[in-house]
Amino acid sequence: MELGNIKVRLDKPYPKIVNATNDQMTVNILKNLAGSRTSELTAVLQYIYQSVIADKSADEIGAIFEEIGIVEMTHLDLLMHAITDFGGTPKYEDSQGNQFNSNYINYTVKLKEMLNNNILAEQRAIEQYNEAIKRVKNESLKELFRRIIQDEELHIKVFKYLKDSVEFLSI
Repeated sequence: MELGNIKVRLDKPYPKIVNATNDQMTVNILKNLAGSRTSELTAVLQYIYQSVIADKSADEIGAIFEEIGIVEMTHLDLLMHAITDFGGTPKYEDSQGNQFNSNYINYTVKLKEMLNNNILAEQRAIEQYNEAIKRVKNESLKELFRRIIQDEELHIKVFKYLKDSVEFLSI
């Protein structure tokens, strides 16, 4: 597979949220998915940072990091809108009111370490979404979470492929 031909997003729409009602528990779950230490906001900033660092040694990989960051930005946007749908105020903070902190970003400059960390982060995101599916009541929100999981699973495959490529190329 050519690096330039790697897909980082499924050609499948994200479900719309319907029948949302004010629900503080759901808002708290959404806030954690959107703005906590292990959130979509963290992923966006992590992958954009990595795209800049990777560009120095592997510009195609840097471009892939950037594209994945854009997908994560889409997820963040969907979650922030969902927060308002369920009666919350979207802020870059978790359910405890802890504001987002740039110290959540892993600033490693080693490509292999980045890829290993990204695989773990995507696996953790999938676990969080699966836990959220168990806790929320709104079926359309559950469907949105399932759709986001599909992107995260694809990202794991991409990162594993890139990791194998990096090991093969010794970069």
